Amino acid sequence: MQKLRQCLMTFKRDTVVYFLWFYGLCLAVQLFGAQFSSMGMDGWYQNLDKSPLTPPGYVFGIAWTLLYFLMAWSATRIFHVCQSLYCRPLRWWMIQLILGLLWTIFFFGQHNPLAGLVIISIMVVAVITTTVLFWRLDDVAMVMLLPLVGWLTLATHLNLYIYLHN
Repeated sequence: MQKLRQCLMTFKRDTVVYFLWFYGLCLAVQLFGAQFSSMGMDGWYQNLDKSPLTPPGYVFGIAWTLLYFLMAWSATRIFHVCQSLYCRPLRWWMIQLILGLLWTIFFFGQHNPLAGLVIISIMVVAVITTTVLFWRLDDVAMVMLLPLVGWLTLATHLNLYIYLHN
């Protein structure tokens, strides 16, 4: 019984540490990307013709905070299965995170909806790939990525609309 208790305490401590590590990566991307998002909010984004499906501005921060939480928790679950930060599913997880940052840099920072559209399209493929790879190891981790797939579907539509109408 003592060994089981010690094992569970180690698992819980490790889980918290790895969750904080993954969430820290997500927050770093969010904070770094916010620098570029604010560059786009200088009037450029406000003056674009946007899709009628565009949510109010405050929704984006709330949505990404929740999505990053789910992404970090799902990555933590996969880490416990893989026991490595370098396993294929987590490499794809990192790729999608980097693509999200690149999208922000090009769309908002460079005011380039076409580059944003190319990047977000690649990101959708990366997220779907990550989701499938997670599903093979942990179906709960896969389910945690489904809101991201849905959000990116909307984001791709919004980006395409901006590209076509501006």
